Amino acid sequence: MQFQVPQFIESEDKIIGPLTIRQFIYVGIAGAFCFVLYFMVEPWLFVLLSVIFVGTALALGVVRVSGRPLTHVVRAAFSFYWNPQLYLWQPKQTSLDRHKVSLETLAIGGGIGNNREDVIAQGALRSAWQKLQTGNKMSNQQFFNKTDERYQIYQKLAGDRQAARRIDYR
Repeated sequence: MQFQVPQFIESEDKIIGPLTIRQFIYVGIAGAFCFVLYFMVEPWLFVLLSVIFVGTALALGVVRVSGRPLTHVVRAAFSFYWNPQLYLWQPKQTSLDRHKVSLETLAIGGGIGNNREDVIAQGALRSAWQKLQTGNKMSNQQFFNKTDERYQIYQKLAGDRQAARRIDYR
């Protein structure tokens, strides 16, 4: 059994002469406004307003932008301007963020993080990962002028050990 495949799905049926029902409604509404304006305003103002109304009606009925009717484009434009959206950048959650292990637990637990090199390497890895995610690219001049960062592990009065960047203000 063969079935006929519909073609030209995007096109609307021409119902009233060369106009579709949607186009006819737009032109009919503009014609009704022009008829009312003929009796209400001066002739020069009638001509001006009727040109604007009929031109707008024909544009809404006939013009297509990227294959979509102008009414869809106008509706999207009004929605964009009347309902502004707030877009915030939110980085993806990484495995480093999900499995955050504080320096204190690493230092107390023994093994990893007990020595200074492990703690410093972990901090350097985090900053490198953040720079990779945010797209921070260093220029050649910044690369050569960069001073080596110095880290120092210190112990609080409570016995907790932490790594901190040492800054010399000389």
